[in-house]
Amino acid sequence: MGRLTRRLYALPLTLLGITLCTFVLLALAPGDPAEVRAGQGRGVSAESIAELRRTFHLDQPLATRYLYWLGRTVRLDFGRSLADGLPVRDKLARALPATAALALLATLFAWVVAVPLGATLAARDGRPLARVATALLYGVYSLPLAAVTLLALRAGAPFGSSAGAIVVGAACLSLAALVRLARQQRTAMLQVLRADFLRTARAVGAGERRVLFRHALPNALLPMVTLLGGELPALLSGSVIVEQVFGIHGLGLLGFDAVLARDYPTLLALTVVGALFTLAGVLLADLAYALVDPRLKERP
Repeated sequence: MGRLTRRLYALPLTLLGITLCTFVLLALAPGDPAEVRAGQGRGVSAESIAELRRTFHLDQPLATRYLYWLGRTVRLDFGRSLADGLPVRDKLARALPATAALALLATLFAWVVAVPLGATLAARDGRPLARVATALLYGVYSLPLAAVTLLALRAGAPFGSSAGAIVVGAACLSLAALVRLARQQRTAMLQVLRADFLRTARAVGAGERRVLFRHALPNALLPMVTLLGGELPALLSGSVIVEQVFGIHGLGLLGFDAVLARDYPTLLALTVVGALFTLAGVLLADLAYALVDPRLKERP
């Protein structure tokens, strides 16, 4: 059984474990969502709260509630929001495009800049300019995402769910990933540059540019492919801050509001969507790694 086949078999069990842990943690969290929703009005009676609990199945045992929720989720029916009574699936459908655009653009920005930057830092390792660039990268990495987004907004970045706000937000979101990927690319490139096959290429007369971009860089990209799946959860979590600051109505802002309202159906649905994105990213990274390095197809 190959590595990818084992990964495919493990995906449903992993997703099931994530949803079970999230369901239990939400059930143990303080606060009653029925009381939170009922508290939006005045003079709400205990009978009304009890009716809300029955409506949303909050009066049933935890195991029964989880199995009921799981059965509906398999059919992509996430129920209704405890905050406003709207179908959670419709709320996700409206918020998903903005967050997907943020995450994909941030990934694109990070990769397009990090790969040549890391390769250049490795090729010029030890030179003063490379040391200054490395110090600047550490400085960028130390900046809090909230501060970066607020500075961008103060500088005149657009506000709201517009294309401009999404592009600027994605650029801010990509900074931390860009630094991590650039550092990884530099390390991988330095290891490859010391390999014996590159000494042989230089010995037979290959130019330095050919050595760097024809031989060294493709081999140094292999570890970067593995990081592709690992960066996606960080980008999704960072989107909460970006969407809150720029007023982008995406999954991050939806989750922030759901936490404040104890909106369990929405939070559980967001957990499923986030887990699916993360697992899909890991699977795509494995597939890409196998395509880049055909030797993996032969490993048991």
